[in-house]
Amino acid sequence: MNHNKGQLRRAVEGRKQRLIQHLIHKGMYGYEDHRHLTEFTLSELELEWKNAQFIDQENHIS
Repeated sequence: MNHNKGQLRRAVEGRKQRLIQHLIHKGMYGYEDHRHLTEFTLSELELEWKNAQFIDQENHIS
């Protein structure tokens, strides 16, 4: 059972790191915000990413 928890934890941390990289690359946050972003939960990061995509979509429409 501990093995599965470890796999899940690594998967979540990997997803969080990819979302952080996307948010920084998109310009929503700067590199100096990386440490702050690591404190976000996966759900919070996913919400930030959805907001960034929505803002980007709105900018393309206008």
